[in-house]
Amino acid sequence: MSDHTLDELDRAIVHELEEDGRRAFREIARNIGSSEATVRARVKRLQDASILRIVAFADPEQLGNTHLSLVFLTVDPARHQAVVEALVDMPEVTYVSTLLGRADLCAEVLTADNAALWSFLNEKVARIDGVRSTETTPILKVHKLRYATPISS
Repeated sequence: MSDHTLDELDRAIVHELEEDGRRAFREIARNIGSSEATVRARVKRLQDASILRIVAFADPEQLGNTHLSLVFLTVDPARHQAVVEALVDMPEVTYVSTLLGRADLCAEVLTADNAALWSFLNEKVARIDGVRSTETTPILKVHKLRYATPISS
């Protein structure tokens, strides 16, 4: 797996873990027709290669006192990576991606309230060298929250 390509067995294991990240290796092995030792070894290799991370997702709406927003940023191309690194280091930022289109970056931001969002935008984001402009969109309701790989056909 040095070239980081996944075979069908890897994909099947990942799919099982996407359904339930706490699923026992024994159950995964039974579901995909493999051995528990093989599943354990494959998961370890995927984790060691930084292909797989098993995490918990909490619904921000259910947590209370949280406001989720998307911040779209236009940045100086020469400072793109530096802006990404600055955003990634901020505890309020839960997701960062590079875009094609009107904005260069999208950051998902979790704050306690609108005052905290205002402070985040004006005291942190505005001070990042290379940020040309931002557009912020509050997320009112999350209808689906799932990160999954496409199932190959």
